Amino acid sequence: MKFAFAPGSRRRRLAMIAAGLWFFACLLYSAPAQLFALLAQSGGVLQLGHVEGSFWQGRADEAYIVLPDQRTVALGALQWRLQPLSLLWLHPRAHIAARYGEQFLDADVRIAPTGTVLLRNVRAGVPLAAFNDWLLLPAQGDLAIDLAELELSRSELRRVQGHLSWLGASWQWNMNWLTLGDYQCRLRMSAAAQLQCALQGGSALGLKGEVLVDLKQRQYALQAQVNATDSLPQDFRVGLSLLLGGRDSHGPWPLSRKGHW
Repeated sequence: MKFAFAPGSRRRRLAMIAAGLWFFACLLYSAPAQLFALLAQSGGVLQLGHVEGSFWQGRADEAYIVLPDQRTVALGALQWRLQPLSLLWLHPRAHIAARYGEQFLDADVRIAPTGTVLLRNVRAGVPLAAFNDWLLLPAQGDLAIDLAELELSRSELRRVQGHLSWLGASWQWNMNWLTLGDYQCRLRMSAAAQLQCALQGGSALGLKGEVLVDLKQRQYALQAQVNATDSLPQDFRVGLSLLLGGRDSHGPWPLSRKGHW
């Protein structure tokens, strides 16, 4: 036995659905920024404070990321601009920008229903001094990030393309700071989940080579060549030559390292 709905009943149902969607859209249109903060903090990684604005466009005076070991990374003041139509396709998209002193972040973010996070047009910069709580390195300069895209799925890196740069690199030697130059790492992913970094740069201390990181096997391999100019102190060049097994104080010296984590 088949049942057929009358045309009038079908129109009423469609009208009720349309009215419900319109009511929901009006609620979202007038929703405060606290609703965006509530959704953004649901994963427990991002925390926002002193939020103002609307659900679609707002600001948090304080933002930070909670790491697995419960340590936090400050992002500073964060602004967002959500694209309304992206919610209809269940792929929320937003532009975010954050600044904390000399540290900044600017990116387009898209989240899929499966939890995959895709970042595009990522621009970020952070002074090396910000890592002093984790790594006590006698180094100065700025880390610059310029990525066309970066894809994360279930906290695993699936795709990345772009550059990492160490700008204004300097190293402390005998209470003096040695200016080394600028270094760049060109990143890309292979089909076998292998991260490749093409290294180059440096003026006083030149570096050229490649780092291969196997994310599945948790292994890495570094193959590079290093050379130095006369602008660096003689004792520094001699020490570096002995460390790398070179025959003179200028290079080029081979640099080869392997390991796992």
